Amino acid sequence: MAVGPERGVLGVKLEFAEDEEQSFFAARDLLLERFNQWARQTMDVAADGVDELASNARLALDWKWNYGDRCLARWTTNDVTEFLLEWCPRKLSVAPADALGIPPALAAFFAFLEEEELLDSRSSFERLADTVLAAAEEFASAMADRSKFGMAKSLFAAARDDGVQEGDVQGLQAWMDRFNDLPFEERERILPDSALFGPTRRPTLPPIPIPDDDEVAASIAAAPVLRMLAEFAAFFSPDRKLTQKGNITLADARELVGLLGANDVVDEVIGDHTFRTTTSDDLLGLRQIFAWAKKAGVVRVVHGKVTVTKRGLGLSADPAASFDRVVDGLFAIGPLSSLRHPDAWFAWPEVTEFLDHMSPVLLAGAYAAGRPMPIEDVAELATTAVLDTFEFRVPDEEVGRRILTDVTDIMDSFELAGLVRRSGAEPAEWGNRSLGGTVEITPAGVMAVRRILGARGCDTPAAGQYAAASATELLVATDHEDLAVFHGELQAWRHARTPEQAADELAAAFQEIDDPGLKVLALGIMADVGVDVAAPRVRSIASDPAAKGFCLCWLVDHGQGDETELLDRRDPYPFVDVLAYRLAISGPEALHSTLSLSGSPDDEVRLLEGLWRAPSTATESVLEAVGRTHPSKAVAKAARKALFKRRSWSASPSSG
Repeated sequence: MAVGPERGVLGVKLEFAEDEEQSFFAARDLLLERFNQWARQTMDVAADGVDELASNARLALDWKWNYGDRCLARWTTNDVTEFLLEWCPRKLSVAPADALGIPPALAAFFAFLEEEELLDSRSSFERLADTVLAAAEEFASAMADRSKFGMAKSLFAAARDDGVQEGDVQGLQAWMDRFNDLPFEERERILPDSALFGPTRRPTLPPIPIPDDDEVAASIAAAPVLRMLAEFAAFFSPDRKLTQKGNITLADARELVGLLGANDVVDEVIGDHTFRTTTSDDLLGLRQIFAWAKKAGVVRVVHGKVTVTKRGLGLSADPAASFDRVVDGLFAIGPLSSLRHPDAWFAWPEVTEFLDHMSPVLLAGAYAAGRPMPIEDVAELATTAVLDTFEFRVPDEEVGRRILTDVTDIMDSFELAGLVRRSGAEPAEWGNRSLGGTVEITPAGVMAVRRILGARGCDTPAAGQYAAASATELLVATDHEDLAVFHGELQAWRHARTPEQAADELAAAFQEIDDPGLKVLALGIMADVGVDVAAPRVRSIASDPAAKGFCLCWLVDHGQGDETELLDRRDPYPFVDVLAYRLAISGPEALHSTLSLSGSPDDEVRLLEGLWRAPSTATESVLEAVGRTHPSKAVAKAARKALFKRRSWSASPSSG
């Protein structure tokens, strides 16, 4: 039977916190030494071949520390594909032929973990082996595909193409200096998108539930830009003249701003001063709609006049038929560039172009989140990419503030297109921009992301494998998966049920599942379904002594009970589950705080002395956590003593 990471190997644990680097590498080296011995004894491989296996396994373990969950024993299928098909092609600068041994080494390492009973119980050796085998077919070509290279790997490859020899530090630095002096467009020609946009590009998006046709149709019909473009086309039928500079006349602009509901103010008043609008080109919202209408084929400009096309004339009758073309038109004009004057005093055209180019990735962030996402989080993603690509003479904080404004404008463009919804924004102190709040993908936006990023080679899997399964089957089956996979499957599962149905199934799952972590997860999902819906069901299952502790915690945390109810001195055993819940949700400090409900440290000691017989499956883990983390030596000692009694009693033949 496989064991968890807390069991360790050679006396060393296998799961680590972020600040345990030295412990991690010590355990890694011990594990690799044992893997080397195992391979020599069980595999028909020469000594240098065994060393190569261990070296490639070390590469995967180091990836686990830097990019994964820092657990050497727990592996998921997503770990395998991310390491082999994303990280290695992007970061590992070796010839494709020299990398062919990596998939077999990974498979051998998994076999070693399984045979030595070190593989975490939540990992499936069969699934891992199948995933390695499937990925191996794509691995070699991915390692040679320059479109998958990261920035550093792409730069080294481009330098070699220009004759820079490996190891020539001065030659490489001179080449880098020449590269950095090139315009952004020229750098973009030399390097692939994957290098320029770094970690913002995701070759594979997490699985999400796909909206049904009716939801998508309703979402498209609600896209504000479709109405605006239809009104725009109607206004310019018959044709209307433009100014000599090719702008909409100011008289027409004044009428259009009111007609379209564009986010513009003509003759804006700030304080006691009126800023007269002298050209329609200063009305950025209208300017964007005009450029958008031309690029979407709604109107065209002929001999200084705006002429409505056949597509534009039919837009009001069937706006949904033009939706994809309209969305593509927005990306073509640039959701940010179309709102900027290139010669304005605050312009940074290279950054604007960069953000336009990565704007589908920003949209993918909302797609992957599956729920309202703070716009500041989207801006942080963009800021990181910009700071990785450009150098500025102003502090990073100032760049971040500018990027937040730019990302806000991009999201406003996406909202006009019907791709996202913004909520909770606050008006700025001046101007007509709204700041802050959240952004959420619409059903139309989901389909647009799948179409656009799919065309760019991004995998956009659909969730729903467990949509018809019970809540118990869902939780158990996805327990070994990454969080993103679980989230997508959960959303698909919930989408197929009413809140009441979901709450009923989750309540049943809570009672059927023994794993304390999954019990807590089931209650957490019930809260997300709705406290009003879930509370009566939680109260009902709280009558079961085995469920009482978890349920009391949930009720207290959601305003349905008082904290004093968590400990019943006449029946203290459910308090173990209370402590387990607190530990799982909030960590050791919350565990200690809740234990103090029993009174003084002496009272805590007396309570712990009697808890070792509690029937909960969480008893050992709770006693172990108290014994390891409690600041009071007396309380910690009492917990360790109780744990010893518990394990001795469990091992006794008469305990059953």
